Parts: sequence; C-alpha cells; structure tokens
Amino acid sequence: MYIIRKFYRGLRFMYYKMARIYSYIITSFKFYLNGVKFHRDFIGFGVPILDINMSGSFTIGEKFRFNSGKYHAMGGRQQQCYFVAAAGARLSIGNNVGITSVALICHDKISIGNNVKIGINTVIYDTDFHSLDATMRNSYPERLDGVKSRPVIIKDGAFIGGHSTILKGVTIGKNSIVGAGSVVFQDIPDEQIWAGNPARYIKDTYHIKTPQHQLVNE
Repeated sequence: MYIIRKFYRGLRFMYYKMARIYSYIITSFKFYLNGVKFHRDFIGFGVPILDINMSGSFTIGEKFRFNSGKYHAMGGRQQQCYFVAAAGARLSIGNNVGITSVALICHDKISIGNNVKIGINTVIYDTDFHSLDATMRNSYPERLDGVKSRPVIIKDGAFIGGHSTILKGVTIGKNSIVGAGSVVFQDIPDEQIWAGNPARYIKDTYHIKTPQHQLVNE
C-alpha cells in the first residue's frame, strides 16, 4: 500500500509539473487570439475562458498568477477563470496580481491595481446585465439599451476574500480587505476591512499590521 501511495503521489507531482507547461502554452495562445496585451512572465495552472470583443481591450501586467479549474483550485466551488470584455470595455490587471477561479465580466471598465489578491470563486461585475425597467427586461426580444454599467476600481494592495461579489460602480481602496463571502455594492475607503452581505465596515487595517521587527526576523 505504501508503494502504491508513493507512486500515486509521484504521478500527481508530474501532473502539476506538466500542467504549468501546457497551461502556459495554451493560455498564451488564447491571449494572442483575443488580442490581450500581456507579459511572458505569467504563471498559470489551468486554462481560463476568454471572450474579448474586437473593440474591447484586456491588458495584464507583470508577474501575473492564476489558478483556473477544479484541479488547480482546491477551495470548493472552483471553476475556470472567466475574462470577458464587451464592445468598448476596458479590462486591466496590474503587476504582481494573483487570482483563483474568478470571473471578471466587464461591459464598461474594470481596473485592478498592483499587488492585488483575489480569492477563489470571486465575481466582479461592472454591469446589471438586465434593465431595471420591468417593461424593457420582460420584452421579447429583451431590450438591453437601458442596462446600466459603471466602472469597478480595485486599488493597489487590496485583498478580496473568496466567494465575494463586487458590483458595478464600486471602488475598493488601497490595501483594503474584503472578507470572504461578502457582497460589495458601495465604495470601501483605503486601509479598511469590510465583510458581510451587504458588506459593512469592520475595522481599519492598521490593527493587523505586523510589527517591523517581526518582518526583519522572518
């Protein structure tokens, strides 16, 4: 039994080694086909789903890392990453950003700053998808000319916990934290922790900052 387990572990190790290679090759090709501007130093496990309109744009900064799919995101309710930019939409990701099984659905503008971490199964929508007017929403075919979209801005250093939903028109401040499972529909100032549905202020981030001497010792 021990030998079988060791053999199984070895197979898993080889699979993840190969996954990084094939993920990089296939994802690079999909980026190219969708007109994505990206750096060659990204690291990916799994392959994302992309739908970038010919008049939309998607840019990715340096040192981008992502996990996509059930074998590369062992956190429950995992999915492939979705990157969608509609006609005229601008989707951008800064430097040193890490994401896992997220959906970024951009109809206007989604801007993610540098050094941002976004947890598993988080979705960011800058649009309502459907009209809030019942007459337009229930017409056949459905009328979409009244659908509202507003930019979402995630500032540098923000950390969004897994299974969160970020809605249109929201700005998340520098180094702020969104607790897991939160629904955010209003702005979060810099250096604050918010959580809940709807997300509410919990405390400032300075309460959790690591003392400088500990950083030096580590």
